[in-house]
Amino acid sequence: MQQQPKETNSSKKVWLSIVAIVLMVMLLILLFMCNRVVVFMQDDLWYSTNLVNGEPVDSVADIIQSQIWHYFNWGGRSVAHSLLQLLLWLGDPVCNFLNTFVFAALSVFLAANAKKWNSWQTLLTAGALIAFNPNILDTLFWQSGTVNYLYMTMLSFPIAAMYLKSIQNLSAEDLKKSGTVQDKNGNADSLKTNTKEPAAMLILKTVLLLFWGILSGWTNENIGPTLFLICLASTLIYVKVNKKILPWMISGLTGLGAGSAVLILSPGNSVRNQDIVTLGSWKLDLCKRVVDYMQGAFASLLPVILFTLLCYILYRTVLKKMPPLSVVILLLAGIVSYLGLALSPHVPERSLFGTMCFFIWAGGSMFYDVTEEIKKGRYRIAVSLLLFIAAFHKVFFLWAQGVGWYRYS
Repeated sequence: MQQQPKETNSSKKVWLSIVAIVLMVMLLILLFMCNRVVVFMQDDLWYSTNLVNGEPVDSVADIIQSQIWHYFNWGGRSVAHSLLQLLLWLGDPVCNFLNTFVFAALSVFLAANAKKWNSWQTLLTAGALIAFNPNILDTLFWQSGTVNYLYMTMLSFPIAAMYLKSIQNLSAEDLKKSGTVQDKNGNADSLKTNTKEPAAMLILKTVLLLFWGILSGWTNENIGPTLFLICLASTLIYVKVNKKILPWMISGLTGLGAGSAVLILSPGNSVRNQDIVTLGSWKLDLCKRVVDYMQGAFASLLPVILFTLLCYILYRTVLKKMPPLSVVILLLAGIVSYLGLALSPHVPERSLFGTMCFFIWAGGSMFYDVTEEIKKGRYRIAVSLLLFIAAFHKVFFLWAQGVGWYRYS
């Protein structure tokens, strides 16, 4: 069989990449249009005021005063709600643009775990963030929910990526060798990571990771501790292989632990828990809590769980090996972040956003590796198109309701 010239294959790849970019732009335009028709509502109206005196937010001082009161009287998510109040003060046009931009950034970030940027992988990830999302209104368009979940995910997940990168491509078998194995060229200690950096850069990274860790841990009650566990596991693996620890790893973990503690132990959380509506009996309350919790796994998260499970099965059967430890950690992070919600008195669908992102991150990475290994990029294109169609329809329907094309009777 005569092979196609390399120039033809290269041209075909360029055109296919352009198609993926065009589809991604179409989806982002629709997201922006939907953001325009979803107005500030519910909690947005409260957070657009000074929470102490009820006047509209008119300065940074108003936000600081509000968040001090909020921390002691309603909840501990000071990072999210400070940003929320700032965005509400800046106004609807700014929020519409930033909501769309942050969604695009998160799609690129989660897809970038696939070793190198790929336009179809990014479209696949963007489609998954919508198609598998149990509540797109509360996590992508309602400003309070968007900041609490979309923005906080984009803020906090990259710190986990830094730690996971330090053990990238390591497998469970490699870990047993403790970095003493020789590669095919006979080079010893091939598993060890080259971590030589200028002293000034190392000091700067160490300081930045401390503050970034605090902010990341101070995001959501289940995601902050999960990120701490991801980074702790990555650090322990790194130490086992390289026989040393880096200063920024210690400062990042310290920040994550401190941020998570400040969030979970806030006096406002205790006050808020007292306002939980009871059914009049602890037995009924427990029953409702169990039903609400299990609904997340067997209904709201079921599509993304099935997707991730399928990707795992493909990886094991096609490549005939275990995924890298970094992917295994992400899979466990998805499970742990969901288990952490068992401590919450209420589990709304929007609270599952971070858990969904862990599974998309892990599943997408495995699927990319499989399609790259067997040189079947068309499978990635097919799945990306299916998710794009599902996502586009989902957002278009919400937009159509917002502009009055379709309304429930």
